[in-house]
Amino acid sequence: MKIFLSALEQSLRFQYIDQRIDAYYFNLLSYYYLKVDIMKRIVDKSQEVLIDSGAHTFQKGKKVDWESYTNRYANFIKNNDHEKILGYFEMDIDPAGYSLNYVNRLKIILQSKSKKIIQVWHKNRGIKDFIEMCKNPIHEKNVVSISGFKNQDIKDKDFIKFVNYAHYCGCKIHGLGITRKDILSSVPFDYVDSSSWVQRGIFGRGYNHAETLKFNRNYTSKTNNHLHLMYNNYLEGMKLQKEYLMK
Repeated sequence: MKIFLSALEQSLRFQYIDQRIDAYYFNLLSYYYLKVDIMKRIVDKSQEVLIDSGAHTFQKGKKVDWESYTNRYANFIKNNDHEKILGYFEMDIDPAGYSLNYVNRLKIILQSKSKKIIQVWHKNRGIKDFIEMCKNPIHEKNVVSISGFKNQDIKDKDFIKFVNYAHYCGCKIHGLGITRKDILSSVPFDYVDSSSWVQRGIFGRGYNHAETLKFNRNYTSKTNNHLHLMYNNYLEGMKLQKEYLMK
């Protein structure tokens, strides 16, 4: 299983971490936040990268010209593709109330630029849509994905059914937002992504009690200590990546 660490691309955080790490394993980056120079640096040092559309970041409560956004995303894909980029997630804005016809129209825009578009299944699409996605994947390497946010689209106990069916159809499957070790240890996803290293750092927490205490004790020099905590958390994330890659 490949665990992609997400949210490395934030400029200040990236600069601090990148100076201290010679090579990465797997990263998931958001087009919404991404700067091309940072992306190229991360891709160059990573074994593999995934790109998310970023639509989930700002779709709620805002009026967005999604076709214009999708065209910019599509052109970004066309102009910046790399052999290390495994895929680009579609504009899965249907959970925010947009029709599947509209979402499919946006998907066609992306497909016109790349054969690496990854479909994202949400429960509002119905189980027949998941079956169709697995039988006829649009990604050139047959990669599909499902939302892994706890008990929103799929209950934890049911993940195994979705993964087994994808594998039965010859697909590889990505679990979006899955960080829970009980799931990672029991469900054979091919890929998942985790931002827990960032979330811990945002709240001043390390992966162990001593690191958290060290951060809190030195909080007077807030910026440097916070970045160093993020760096240590990313290293712990890399340990997790290595652990599951070897299973």
